[in-house]
Amino acid sequence: METTHSHRFGLRYGLAVALLAAAWSAGTARGQQLAPAYAPPRDTAAPSAAPALADEAPAPDPNVIDVQADSLSYDAVRNLIVADGAVRVTKGLDSVEADYAEVDTVRETVYAKGNLCVRYQGSEWRGAETHFNFRTGLGDFGAFSLRKEPFTVIAEESHREDAHRMSLSGVILTTCEPDNPEYSVRASWASLEDESIIRAKHVRFQLGPVPFFYFPYIKANIHWFDNFEFTPGYSSTHGAFLLTAYRHRFNDTWTSRTHLDIRTKRGVGLGEDILWDDPGGAYEGIARAYWINDRKPWKSDSQKAEREDLIEDNRYWLRFGDRHNITDRDYLLTELNYVSDPWMLHDFFDDTYQKNVQPENRVTLTHRGDLFTAGIGVVMRLNDFYSNVSRLPEVSFDVNRVQILETPFYYESANTMGFLKKEYSEQAQDAGNEDYDAFRLDTRHMVYWPTRSFGFLSIVPRAGYRGTYYSKTLETAVYTNVVAITNEMGLAVGTTNETETVLSDGSSVWRNLPEFGAEASFTAFGMLMDGPTGIEEDQGLRHVAEPYADWTLRLKPNVEPDELWQFDSVDELDKCNTVLVGMKNYLQTKRKGRLHNLIYADVYTTLNLDPDKDNGEDTLENVGAKAELLPFTPFYWNLQGVYDVQDSRLYTFDTQAGLDFEGYFRGGVDYRFKDEVRESIAADVSLFPEQRWEARVYARVDLEENEIEEHSYYLIHRTKCLGIGLGLRIRPDHTDDGEDDYSVWFRIWPLAFPQFFSEP
Repeated sequence: METTHSHRFGLRYGLAVALLAAAWSAGTARGQQLAPAYAPPRDTAAPSAAPALADEAPAPDPNVIDVQADSLSYDAVRNLIVADGAVRVTKGLDSVEADYAEVDTVRETVYAKGNLCVRYQGSEWRGAETHFNFRTGLGDFGAFSLRKEPFTVIAEESHREDAHRMSLSGVILTTCEPDNPEYSVRASWASLEDESIIRAKHVRFQLGPVPFFYFPYIKANIHWFDNFEFTPGYSSTHGAFLLTAYRHRFNDTWTSRTHLDIRTKRGVGLGEDILWDDPGGAYEGIARAYWINDRKPWKSDSQKAEREDLIEDNRYWLRFGDRHNITDRDYLLTELNYVSDPWMLHDFFDDTYQKNVQPENRVTLTHRGDLFTAGIGVVMRLNDFYSNVSRLPEVSFDVNRVQILETPFYYESANTMGFLKKEYSEQAQDAGNEDYDAFRLDTRHMVYWPTRSFGFLSIVPRAGYRGTYYSKTLETAVYTNVVAITNEMGLAVGTTNETETVLSDGSSVWRNLPEFGAEASFTAFGMLMDGPTGIEEDQGLRHVAEPYADWTLRLKPNVEPDELWQFDSVDELDKCNTVLVGMKNYLQTKRKGRLHNLIYADVYTTLNLDPDKDNGEDTLENVGAKAELLPFTPFYWNLQGVYDVQDSRLYTFDTQAGLDFEGYFRGGVDYRFKDEVRESIAADVSLFPEQRWEARVYARVDLEENEIEEHSYYLIHRTKCLGIGLGLRIRPDHTDDGEDDYSVWFRIWPLAFPQFFSEP
């Protein structure tokens, strides 16, 4: 007898099958509605449970099978519950969803078909039909699919052999839509363990229907397939090249990257990176080793003359970088680099070279207290073809500005102590420079007295002392030698005097440098308008002006700078009587309910109250300015510069501007100028960034030499799941042969994994 229900309800197995059959045979007429659910009999000896709240969903019983469907019936012959239409069979947190199902509640098995979805122990499978056992998790799934972000695994046939292993045939692995994937990894047979480890035979990598790579057998984690990176291309200096990288993630913290780079003109490069990254953010770092047997380390005779004494065929880069937050107050920073020659990074890692021409080598341990900051650091030179000031080591202890007891005075201090060594490169030593070193202790103490006058004027007088100990001073001796003048025949025809300056170490000294000063400033503002400004949704507009002055008086020290070995700015300190005066201006509004600076500008100069006229000093020193403009959300413009008043020339000027219309245009310009040193401009423009088609252009021009240093072009096409990129970079190289250095490369990648690790 069959009972059909047109509305949706649940049937829960709780009574014995015989009792259920008897209930059906007791006269249940066709069309009679069953109770909404069957519950297990209540033990009358046990106290009744408190009723659940109206909006509280009871937790699923892990020992009860619950069947829900649009239509339910019972097959008494086979002792099966037959469910049809939007079927959901659950046991605890596991479930089977389908269009049709037959449920054996005694054996806890389900046969289901049509829009099948099985959820078991946190995993999800989809297919056409299944025989599934809730007790063991075993079953045949037929056509099968598994979503393992960002991958989809589909198979023509599947069988779950045990709780951890599935057997698959006709397998496709992809991050695309599985119906018609643009790229995929395919295998005739595979097994899947714990939804992560795949063993596969006859593995093909395909772009659309076209295979391009083959493995007879693979055993790997599913995410192994997203870890390959290939960058083929051609360069005039490297020849045809193929840069490859393989990333392997051991766990949430440790990752490795293996590099195999083939360059037909230069040779084969091998590299290994070990990376660590704490998920909680406490530490991160990298250890890198890269080596290449360079067959052509120079391109011309002039380059050979410059390089051949420093370059060998085996070139390498060793790097260790680490940031470690030991506690909330203690952190360790490490950056160590050892390169085979000064041009290693320039030739093979130019992006890194452009950021830092000379790689750093330093280790710093810092502790931040409530009232002080203390640290110890080591700065060293690992390669003798660089010049460097080494600190072996240097200890610092700074006291933050803090109130002195209950007085109106505040105190701060800065102290360093270390062994310093100026080391010259081999080329600089050949030019006559010699290394020097000294132990230095520098201590600075300052007391401040913040006051306010007339209700608006802030005046902060200060007085302090700076003392510096040097274990060695600089002694200069000038010697005059009589040198004979000879003719072409080598005969003496006269004499002349030649002077020679000899530098040597002097005795230790303590330099005294008392200092006095005062800061003065006030703030004035005025409302320019209320209400909407017409700029985006800004409300109100006001101008804020903040004039300031800072007077500094340092008395003449007992040791002047030309008597000291020079390591950094501490050794350049001398007497001083100056006033720094300036004006800060803000144009402010309220944007999205928060204070926003439309324009910030600071113009300042230094007045020398005691100029040394004999050395060309003037009362008015350099004039400086810096500004930030953020008038519209997509636009920014920053600038800063210094004008030399004495020589009537612009000394330095840097400016950066950018515009970003999301999805349509992104561009930036960077101009840098330093008198008689450099003048360059760079521009980077992207059209339709992150869209289906994207074009990017970059150019950098040396205005001092009137030469284009680099111009590059990058075209990207994004399909539904793939990115395809073609790049061209040209660097005009004015060598003896007059050839340009150009590179062209091609990249294709899954959009789910956009990051690249190779530098073409």
